[in-house]
Amino acid sequence: MLEICTVVVTFNRYELLKECLDSLLNQSIKNTILLIDNASTDYTDKKIIEDGYLKNKNIIYERLNVNSGGAGGFHYGVKYALENNYDFVWLMDDDAEPELDALEILLKNVDNTKYSAYAPRTMIGNKENHILSTFGHRGVFDYENCLPSFQKAIDLRDYEKNSCEIEMASFVGILIPITSIKKIGLPEKRFFIHHDDTEYSLRLVTLGKILMLNESVIYHKEERQEEKIKRQFLWFKKNRIKYERLWLKYFGLRNSIFLAFKYGKGIKVYFLAFKLYFDLIKDILLFDDRKWIRIVFASNSFFDGLTGHFDNEKPSRILKGKK
Repeated sequence: MLEICTVVVTFNRYELLKECLDSLLNQSIKNTILLIDNASTDYTDKKIIEDGYLKNKNIIYERLNVNSGGAGGFHYGVKYALENNYDFVWLMDDDAEPELDALEILLKNVDNTKYSAYAPRTMIGNKENHILSTFGHRGVFDYENCLPSFQKAIDLRDYEKNSCEIEMASFVGILIPITSIKKIGLPEKRFFIHHDDTEYSLRLVTLGKILMLNESVIYHKEERQEEKIKRQFLWFKKNRIKYERLWLKYFGLRNSIFLAFKYGKGIKVYFLAFKLYFDLIKDILLFDDRKWIRIVFASNSFFDGLTGHFDNEKPSRILKGKK
């Protein structure tokens, strides 16, 4: 029998986590659930004991001492599965809920001579109210036009097929054979958050495409805070990042720039990168409040990505006025 390690990374979303765990415990295929608690502060460690989850032998609970971000959590989980000789790793956000036959359908279609990994179709929302995720979770790559995003959407007609080949799958339900992990290594923990799944997919497709099975379905209940506010300069209007969410955007820009220069192809990458930077500065000057600190954020994020400098404490220091 195949040994499956389902890695779930959680941080301060216990109510959603419970729904995720219930769906995993009731899968039609047995799987071991490795729950990585990224130093939650909402008493996840106590609640999960009170609700009896840790009495189930199929759940392994690991609480990290510090919040290492989603990237650090998945790195830890995949490393555990590799060291403990599992056959497959199934990666899962804590706000994801797969259909009860999702894993079984993926495993029935395994062909490790052709594919590097397998992924269910992703729906945004819950079982009662959802829409198809056409960007962000499943996609293909454009190696020349890789900024602002490496990922490009799949043709909608591909979702009507039983299966299709893709190049990118987020860490929301991707099933990876240990044989693939042995060849490409562990997820990039230095990213902290944002685009670590893209970076891992870029490595996976060097082995073979990722197969998306549309009959296998996973729901992603993305509860994102509203990050933008409308700003106006003269008669021009733009949605801009709220100041209190600015620190999170540091990671996204840094990691995007890093990926573009590591995996992008052609001289066009340089043009796209510096056009992106100058557009950022221009829009800050025209539309934003607290212009100077926003310029500091954008510049540090951009040039850290360019040089491959990973300092995940930097956004906090910038906010505090420290170097």
